[in-house]
Amino acid sequence: MTKNKKGILGIAVFLGLALVAASYLFNGAQPDKEATVTRNTSVDQPRSTGGSASSDTVSTSSPVVTQSGPPQLFQPGQHYRVLSSPVKTDAKPEKVEVVSIFWYGCPHCYALEPKIEQWQQTLSSDVEFIRTPGFFGPNLWQTHARLYYTVRNMGLEEKVHAGIFSEIQNRRNQLRDSEQMAEFLNREYGIEPATFNKAFKAFGVNHQLQKAFSKLKGYELSGVPAIVIDGRYVVEPGLAGSLGNMPVIADYLIRKVKQDRKG
Repeated sequence: MTKNKKGILGIAVFLGLALVAASYLFNGAQPDKEATVTRNTSVDQPRSTGGSASSDTVSTSSPVVTQSGPPQLFQPGQHYRVLSSPVKTDAKPEKVEVVSIFWYGCPHCYALEPKIEQWQQTLSSDVEFIRTPGFFGPNLWQTHARLYYTVRNMGLEEKVHAGIFSEIQNRRNQLRDSEQMAEFLNREYGIEPATFNKAFKAFGVNHQLQKAFSKLKGYELSGVPAIVIDGRYVVEPGLAGSLGNMPVIADYLIRKVKQDRKG
């Protein structure tokens, strides 16, 4: 073989190896196609469910983290927040309080709700699960919070909760006032408007709103959804990494509270 042929062959081999290496580096540099939660629905800028913003986009199919690692798998500040001043719980001393905070107008809360319902069924009898509507002023958030407490006081929470979510998120009926709420509940569930309006204006609802508002301030939330464990630990989508991870981290914190109490 002549020197020229050997030189050409060497160059060809070199170029082939270079192409293989470039292909490997290019593929390895591609971003993960599974999007994760970047933030929750901000309390400072309540969003209408009539549209969506790319910065608020979440993936409900993001891989859920597992708990096969050591007890320190989840770290404060990295996966959840620890409140500097714990908020007094309403649960009995022998139970661990779990508060799920939502807003009917929040698309992230709507996406999380089926996971919360499934997770709720797995909680042990020494865990007290509580829903709390998030609101931070006299706006639509507070109006929806009043709606929630009204149907709960009427004993209709489990019957209409998912339907309210769907009406707002899917049919884009914002239920902005008691008239729209009464029409919806009568149409879908046969609830008499007069009965609903009386419950909606009841003093007991005002008391529940005041109590919830005090706790929400103590949780130092930047938005919804959120899960608060034992009035001390706050799980939010930003730190959790995805909506699906939130119940997993909450489970870890429930066990942590129980272990700490034994210790």
